[in-house]
Amino acid sequence: MSQDTKMGIQRLAIWAALAACLSTSFGGSSFVAMRFLVTETDPITIAFLRNAGAAIILTPIAFIVIRRWPTFSQLVIIAAMGSIFFCGLQVVFATALTYTTSGRAAMTYMTMPFLTLVLSVLFRAESLTIYKVLGIFIATSGVIVALWQSSSTSPSDAWVGDSIVLLGAFITAVFNVWSSRWLRLHEPLVVAVAGVLPGTILLFILAQFLGVPTFEANLSVNGWLAAAYIGLFGAAISYMLWLWALRHTTPTLVAIALPMNPFVALILGSLLLDEPLTPMMMAGFLMVLLGVFITNWYSQVKRV
Repeated sequence: MSQDTKMGIQRLAIWAALAACLSTSFGGSSFVAMRFLVTETDPITIAFLRNAGAAIILTPIAFIVIRRWPTFSQLVIIAAMGSIFFCGLQVVFATALTYTTSGRAAMTYMTMPFLTLVLSVLFRAESLTIYKVLGIFIATSGVIVALWQSSSTSPSDAWVGDSIVLLGAFITAVFNVWSSRWLRLHEPLVVAVAGVLPGTILLFILAQFLGVPTFEANLSVNGWLAAAYIGLFGAAISYMLWLWALRHTTPTLVAIALPMNPFVALILGSLLLDEPLTPMMMAGFLMVLLGVFITNWYSQVKRV
């Protein structure tokens, strides 16, 4: 491999890391927007509005710009797995935020890099190293510190929401590892649309079965602004950035960009929703950052 090729790969990895950070920043702000929306409507409605926004934006773009689509059998596989991610994950998050704060939810979601690493190693998507283990151990310890300290100022049943978010972290980790194969074969936009469309249909069917609205006309002005935000930035743009990053680097190095999620959620939750932001919570966040640094420092040393 030539020096120019190596430099190109490194630059692409840096862009992938930046894309993942921007994606998770939108994700953290979406926790806050969804936390606001659960006071006005049902979690299923919120999940549908988020996915429907992404479907409306991404689908026409895909049919205009994509020239090579997967075969029918490949589409079925991508749609099946994408439905679990794009449907199940949104229901999980919206439900969890009826019990816990946006900051706690985002910090709990920080267990996802550890789960991604475990699954990546089990399915041989990447190798296990002491730096990766140490970095994610420190990051996960930071999550525990932050949640433990904030338990006294959080809702009494916040642990229920935290447990539900853990399920969401596992779903995301599975999708990260599974999708890396398909993202080597097809454009991120293909994978996103092939998952978000059936995911939206499933959410519609689920809403009808449970008797909850998919279109909530009684939202406040701020509620509609929040719904529009999670559809555009929290779903369409965030999904595309995340999938593009997964295509150009390893699942763990994408997942380790997740600290932007709790950072944005903690700050905006404190400013907009009066959620607690304490020194120990910030200390836990700094531990997460240290874990990120250790993991990414290893990857840079290996390239030198």
